[in-house]
Amino acid sequence: MDIQLKMGCFDDAALVRRVVFMDEQGYENEFDAIDEDPNCIHVTLYVDGELAGCSRVFPEAQSVAIKGWESSGRRLPVSPACDLDEGVAAGETYIMGRVAVLPSMRRRGLASKIVEASDAAACDAGAKLIKLHAQEYVLPLYAKAGYAQIAPVDYEDEGQPHAWMAKRVEGGR
Repeated sequence: MDIQLKMGCFDDAALVRRVVFMDEQGYENEFDAIDEDPNCIHVTLYVDGELAGCSRVFPEAQSVAIKGWESSGRRLPVSPACDLDEGVAAGETYIMGRVAVLPSMRRRGLASKIVEASDAAACDAGAKLIKLHAQEYVLPLYAKAGYAQIAPVDYEDEGQPHAWMAKRVEGGR
């Protein structure tokens, strides 16, 4: 199995997100202004040249700065404060999200590889802390990658159970 990771392939990431989040899971508001921000890093994974999965990471501060976010129908992805925030400067917290693997590519450990690549991309961009708002059923995936739950399960994302998680990382420009 030849695995290739790419950064910046939004069209491929959008295809995966449509299939997984909209077609399969029934989400309506999958895309937002963050996707078009130049600081948003789209990660895509390919197996033997075939598109398999995706994610995105971006500085948390960007989600507040982008105009028109409210009109997208989604709430601002501002994470809850936690003990891991201590010593992290403005601009050093990144948000990971939209981790998805196409149904035909599942059960191969690919989601873990996407999370690992997303962590690395955020670190390369200067992250010291990465937070995410994960669907409840995949919390064990992130826990295995070193993330800790920092808030109780909520239903703020289209009524689906999610929980905020976070992890300190070694980043810096």
